[in-house]
Amino acid sequence: MKLLRKFIAASLFCISYITSAQQIQTDRPNETEGPNAVAKHDLQIESGFMFEQEDNKKIFEVAQILLRYGLVKNLEFRVESALKTEHEQSDDHYGIEPIVLGLKYHIADHKGAIPDIALLARTSIPWLADNAYQEPKYSPELRILVQHELSKSSHLGYNTGVQWLPERSNPEYIYTISGDHSLTKKIKLVVEVYGFAEPDHHAKNKADAALLFLVNNNLQLDFIAGTGIMHAYSDRFAEIGLSYRI
Repeated sequence: MKLLRKFIAASLFCISYITSAQQIQTDRPNETEGPNAVAKHDLQIESGFMFEQEDNKKIFEVAQILLRYGLVKNLEFRVESALKTEHEQSDDHYGIEPIVLGLKYHIADHKGAIPDIALLARTSIPWLADNAYQEPKYSPELRILVQHELSKSSHLGYNTGVQWLPERSNPEYIYTISGDHSLTKKIKLVVEVYGFAEPDHHAKNKADAALLFLVNNNLQLDFIAGTGIMHAYSDRFAEIGLSYRI
């Protein structure tokens, strides 16, 4: 009986060690959302600071935050928002953007030619915002998230989806493609192209590159910079961030 108890205790210790040894997987800083869901009962906090230039308008998001909580295996609950400031000549706006609630479900693990696949559903809550950023309607969004493992150090991911815009209830189609490569065990390089397209409008496309710094298995720092291309309004943008898993 004592031998059995020791065996069970050792097994539980090993399982706990393996779980803690898994590296943090984040959805920031780029637009492409990963297919990984946070483990059951884990809480992951992803935060950052963003600067964006749109012609004569300067935009700062000084407290971006994404909270991800594992409800059950392969299913996470998400809460997103940001404290935003806009400067355009003499016209300034400041306040909290609408809170976004969502769920991500990991559908399939990669196996051979089959990639990792997940489904992300979320919507903004128009009245959960400061007056300057309240929206007239809800803005639901649905995405399919896919990631291929090209090698032990390289991955190719892409998203396709649709979001219904709060101002006009028109659909806006979303497409992203992102490639990453681990330069070392602690540093990862990510490059990405993505865009948004409304019916009868030019698509707004952007490109960016990011570096991710793994401090430890539960803590990651990131930096990203990019620019608008092909009819995009944004001239340039940059972000720095920190993500932590509890």
